[in-house]
Amino acid sequence: MSNTSPILNLAIVNQLILLHQQFGEILVPNAVLDELKVSEERSGSQAIRDAISSG
Repeated sequence: MSNTSPILNLAIVNQLILLHQQFGEILVPNAVLDELKVSEERSGSQAIRDAISSG
């Protein structure tokens, strides 16, 4: 499981792939998704949406 900071920071620098490479499966609790505010246009939000869409 992950909290907001690593996901957001890696998304901002377009390196979310590092989480997948290190851990394989990433579980993101709903509370973390709420904090990430992926439906808003913020730094990293498109990368997070893309990662969620691709599984």
